[in-house]
Amino acid sequence: MKFAQTLDYIMTSNNLSAYKISKETGISDRLIGYWRKGDKLPGAENLLTLANYFSTSVDYLLTGEHNCLQSGLLNDDEQELLSYFNKLSDKDKGRILGNAQALSGALEKPSEETQNTIFIECYLLPVSAGTGIYLDNCDREMLEVEETDLTLEANFALRVSGDSMEPDFKNKDVLLVRSQPTVEIGQIGIFILDGEGFVKEFGGDCLISHNKKYENIKLEKYNEIYCRGLVLGVLEDEQIV
Repeated sequence: MKFAQTLDYIMTSNNLSAYKISKETGISDRLIGYWRKGDKLPGAENLLTLANYFSTSVDYLLTGEHNCLQSGLLNDDEQELLSYFNKLSDKDKGRILGNAQALSGALEKPSEETQNTIFIECYLLPVSAGTGIYLDNCDREMLEVEETDLTLEANFALRVSGDSMEPDFKNKDVLLVRSQPTVEIGQIGIFILDGEGFVKEFGGDCLISHNKKYENIKLEKYNEIYCRGLVLGVLEDEQIV
């Protein structure tokens, strides 16, 4: 895969480790390792993040060439398609190339090929979208799930209890969470307040419920407050093996 070769070249020539890139971009170092080995291609958002980080273009990351339109190498149809492609933003280019990669892979894969899976640690007690549930030191189980960019990036999973984050997160949804000590204002995280776990939007001095029936939680009322991680998204039932 050309992307893997280009990424390896950039990292080697600039003495960059996956850990350093992860720390400065927020992309999982495990994902970067997968990409460098050529196991898979990043999605559009991560492609754009890497292009900006390396101060290069999405084209170069994916092709290894700064100008891939070379006279005599493309037929008329290919040159016309490339002329349209070059008018797109880097983000849209990433989407188009990602879709093309997925389509190409689907055509090449035999129908009996199975989906790769990984294991994620999941808390057996839910995290509250309402009044708060004790989270620390509870039992855990290992979930076998489909391998995707989100599941590779997640460090653990837990279930939602309550309806205060509807319509975004519903009761019994399984959330994928990346461990980190803080989140930005407006991001949704997992918070421990005096030992009770909540999934809420961070509002600076409060935790915000998306269901208007519930009041926001004022952080000044609690003695012990810390963040367990950033909510990446919902693990769908069909993704659990």
